Amino acid sequence: MKPTKKKKNTYVIKQPVLGGDSAFELCQSTPLAVVTINGKPVDNKSGWLTSLDFPNPAAANMVKSFEKLKPIMGEKLASTIIEYLDKETGDPVAMLFPTNEVMTRGDLADFLKCLNHKTRQDFFRQIKIRDNLLYKVIEKQNQK
Repeated sequence: MKPTKKKKNTYVIKQPVLGGDSAFELCQSTPLAVVTINGKPVDNKSGWLTSLDFPNPAAANMVKSFEKLKPIMGEKLASTIIEYLDKETGDPVAMLFPTNEVMTRGDLADFLKCLNHKTRQDFFRQIKIRDNLLYKVIEKQNQK
């Protein structure tokens, strides 16, 4: 058996988002400016930021929650979306947002079956990291 690699894309989004936190919340997706993909800066030779559409409600919730998440998670993690890819086709099957919301393809009954072992391990590890930090955000809000 050969070793497997994680199959995912990591997007870091430019925050705060132009147009405010409710501009796209009623739409199917929210266009977000991408700063890095898989740790590499996105080339903006035209002078315009490259934006990609991310599914709502998770993308809109991420934008709304950014200012609350940033002090605890840090700016980078509070701006990071992870896209998990199918082990066979490389097609996107799920996205994990800083709010720990997971958006999956509608035609999949169980997206975890589409992930290889390393990718599945990473998914659960990332959920745990966000869970721990989100508990701290909730504790901070309850202290006010």
